[in-house]
Amino acid sequence: MAEQYVGQIVAVGPDNLDYQIQVFQDVITERLLSGEVRRTPGLKRYQIQGGGAVNQISETEYQVVATGLKLTVYA
Repeated sequence: MAEQYVGQIVAVGPDNLDYQIQVFQDVITERLLSGEVRRTPGLKRYQIQGGGAVNQISETEYQVVATGLKLTVYA
């Protein structure tokens, strides 16, 4: 299983600072008997710019695991 960089999300915290959340996704690679290679996307993982883990609460809200800081995505 490999990990692939998907992109980044910019969110704002309660201190009105911008935070960049990096998005990674697991990719499962299988080789079939016919020789064909199939790649299946897996779980997404979120990480804050400093390297800490982030949980997705809703579509527009994220929470930093280490500090409990809630971040809101803006358009």
